[in-house]
Amino acid sequence: MAQLRWLGHAATLITFGNKNVIIDPMIKDNPLSPVKLDFFRNNLDIIIVTHDHYDHLGDTIDLLKMNPKAKLFATYDLEAYLAETYKLPWENIIPANVGGFVEVDGIKLALTKAVHSSTHSDPTGAIVSSEGVTIYHAGDTGLFEDMKIIGEVFKPDYALLPIGGRFTMDPYQASIAVDYIKPRKGVIPIHYNTWDLIKVNVNDFVTLVKNKGYNPIVLQAGQTITL
Repeated sequence: MAQLRWLGHAATLITFGNKNVIIDPMIKDNPLSPVKLDFFRNNLDIIIVTHDHYDHLGDTIDLLKMNPKAKLFATYDLEAYLAETYKLPWENIIPANVGGFVEVDGIKLALTKAVHSSTHSDPTGAIVSSEGVTIYHAGDTGLFEDMKIIGEVFKPDYALLPIGGRFTMDPYQASIAVDYIKPRKGVIPIHYNTWDLIKVNVNDFVTLVKNKGYNPIVLQAGQTITL
């Protein structure tokens, strides 16, 4: 049974059976995180990084050291930079770029376009699919019309969208993104209210999404839902 646990900010843990996938794992510097880094020791199978800003790359390197069998999924150029800088073994790296699915241990992974910035390689979103459930984590992004293509190609059941404004979409823009993506079962707001710079009223997003006929799912940091 697939489960999703929001860890605050953009950090998201997805579980399929006995496989754990974490996306954008900022834990130590995440004021909302309900867990400490040691919670993940020998407890992760795949680490996905959408881009290299500190609040998304987060504790990736420490987590890879704590989970010697875990694999890193990110753009090839970011992977190559991290591998060279931190001496990561290539057998722990899943080479990829924006495109089609890569299957790892029964879990299908893909990277998508995102409109944002990063230092090494381009920013991305991520698709994670297994057990008949497909999740789209948009990473950090502004609104872009190609989200329609992401919705048409990957047909996500759930979408996690940043709504904090300033660095990403705000609640209004994210509600337009929901129309583009058309998540079939629910949309989860992320990347908001971590700090004052991205403080918004999440109820604005909820109202806009409900008015469009979609299902907003507002999670508290640490909350787990069954998908």
